[in-house]
Amino acid sequence: MSESYIIAGGMAGAARLSVLSQAMAQATGSLLDMMDFPPDARILDAGCGGGDVTRELAARTTGPVTGLDLDEVKISMAGQDAPANAAFHVGGFELAEDLGPFDVIYARFLLSHLTEPAAAVAVFARALAPGGLLLVEDVEFSAHLCEPSRLSFRHYVQWYVASAHRRGADPEIGPKLPGLLGRGGLRNVDARLVQPAGLTGPVKAMAALTLAGISEAVESMGVSRETLIDDIADLVRARDDPTVFMSLPRITQAWGWKPGG
Repeated sequence: MSESYIIAGGMAGAARLSVLSQAMAQATGSLLDMMDFPPDARILDAGCGGGDVTRELAARTTGPVTGLDLDEVKISMAGQDAPANAAFHVGGFELAEDLGPFDVIYARFLLSHLTEPAAAVAVFARALAPGGLLLVEDVEFSAHLCEPSRLSFRHYVQWYVASAHRRGADPEIGPKLPGLLGRGGLRNVDARLVQPAGLTGPVKAMAALTLAGISEAVESMGVSRETLIDDIADLVRARDDPTVFMSLPRITQAWGWKPGG
């Protein structure tokens, strides 16, 4: 996954994910509220980043919760304030089978960065206990809004999509999630759409933060650093302008159960 992941990691990446977790808190929280977890569920947060959702999951079960991510810096930061029932491991989704079995596997904004997302779904299905739940959230990145429209925002969306496609990832995977889960052997698959948006708040910070995070990938496509700097500055101005209405990408939340149990 590291070769197809276009967003910078480390401390800056962790800071960006913290803002993203704030922007997604209501949408993800309401999704988790819909799910009937066993009170002692064993849970995996795959691609956990800084562990924001891992901690939320740990508050919903007395069972063990595992956060898994390739970024050593993010995992180290996540482990500093880990709940007693949470543990963090460095590694890719392939480790899920070794760490399981799990009653619940959750992955937010992971599959869109993979070159073979169906392989990840297959691993998760095998790592689930019979009757276990797979729960995923991911983007349709071209489906953003910014009103009034501005060139910097259009550049941001176009460059992100192009950069991800160049590395073999699928930034438009969101609507495909139900089909992926069904073909992966999950049953009773269901899904819904969410799209956080606002005139103020962390949602509006994400465009500038993400464009800064993908600057290396964008420059590799021939975009000049000066153009990038100008666009990031304009997105910061949009963030601070309460008359500009901005959103995250349209997000599909999908879930399904492993047969048995």
